[in-house]
This record gives sequence, C-alpha cells and structure tokens, in this order.
Amino acid sequence: MLGEMGLDLKSKIILVTGGGSGIGLEFARQLVALGNTVIICGRDSDKLGAAARETGAQAIAGDVTRAEDQDRILSEIRTQHGRLDLLINNAGIFLAYDFAADPDALHKIESEIAINASAPLTLTLRALPLLRESSEPGGLFIGSAVAFVASPGTPVYSGTKALIHHCAQTLRHQLRPHGITVFEALPPVVDTDMATVLKSDNFKKMKPADLVREILNGMRESQTEMLLGQSRQIKWLSRIAPGFLFRQFAKTEFH
Repeated sequence: MLGEMGLDLKSKIILVTGGGSGIGLEFARQLVALGNTVIICGRDSDKLGAAARETGAQAIAGDVTRAEDQDRILSEIRTQHGRLDLLINNAGIFLAYDFAADPDALHKIESEIAINASAPLTLTLRALPLLRESSEPGGLFIGSAVAFVASPGTPVYSGTKALIHHCAQTLRHQLRPHGITVFEALPPVVDTDMATVLKSDNFKKMKPADLVREILNGMRESQTEMLLGQSRQIKWLSRIAPGFLFRQFAKTEFH
C-alpha cells in the first residue's frame, strides 16, 4: 500500500513495456539511475538490446498483445526476482489515417486497440500475483490528454486512451483493498519518433526526459492521476468549451 510519503522509487523491481525507445527508454534511463532493477520488453529485439546496453536495464523480447508472451515475460521475472514492485504500461502506437479510405484500416483498428487498450489491462491482470509479492506494489498507465477530447485525425487512438482513463479510475478503486496503487499519467504530445507525423502550432511537444521526471516526482508525492504539460488546459477546455477544443484538434495536420 502506498505510504503517506508516496512511492519510494529505489531498489524496486520494475517492468516497462515498450522500453526500447521513446518514453519507455527514458523511464529505463531514469529508473536505473535511481538504483532500481528495470526490465524492459518490446517486440524489436535489436532495439531492445541496444536500449538495455545503454541504460543497464534487463531486456526480455516479447509482444505484449500476445498472451503467451505476457506469461513468458512474467515467468522470467518471477524466476529471476520473485516479485514485481511496479508495472509501467507504456507500450502504444499512434496511427493517423482515413477510416473510410485507408485500405489497411481494419488491421490498424485491431492493432491499435490490442496494443493501447487490451494489452495494458490483460498484462496487469496477469501480473497481479507477482505484484502481491511486493511490499509496495503499483501499476502505472501511460494515458494521454486525448482521453478528454476526440482527435479527428486519429479515429481510434483517442478512444483507446479514453478507455484506459476510465479503467485506471476503476482499477484504482478495486485494487486499493489489495494494497496495489494504480497511477495514471496523462501527457500532452511528447517529442518522440511516434509523434513525428503530427504537425501543429497549437500543441507544444513535451520532452521525454521532462515528462518522465515529472511522472516520477508525482508518484513520489502520491499523485495517482497526473495531468502533465498542456494536458491541464486540455482537460479544462474539454469541460467549458468542448466544441472549440475539438475544432482546434481538427486543424492538426499529419504527415
């Protein structure tokens, strides 16, 4: 159970999904530097290996949308460490396309829902026995400011983040009696390779290092729902001027 002083981010066993690049790679850098044992997983074994060598994290290649890979990753953690203190559900994809015209739309719909929505929940469920072995267990969902507003250029992405936002709230309530603290971070657009397709003067891209630093500070301060960067304004505008906010998002260009 989270103590009054917040989460102690030292000497923890931490699993970061999507740890080979972007936000996940930055989590590995900062958490290893704090003295934690960090396990990163991802589908690209070459990228994952390079990230592990750079950060000092342990790498387990695997696709978190596959049940057998989830089981294998968690089994390796149990064998090597006996517990899991923090699960960071970071893996995700961001796809901008025309729902009616894109010939690959069906595959994109299925992939985005599987990676962004289903995998974080099924992995969390499978990880519960390992988390219960920890004296201070927690789970972190990386959400998005678009949980509060539909993004017209991305027909599925904002919906997956809205689902995660609601699930994080309900799991926080349901898992609290089990001593497991559920965190959610809702960043704005982050300056990673995934966001290079997005072109807009309305939204400032947040640096991954700044984002991760703020998230870790928030967890230390017992902030279970963290609005970061422009996300605060986006949530506020979604309540008082949702039509205006939607039109601003509709102006976003993707290349």
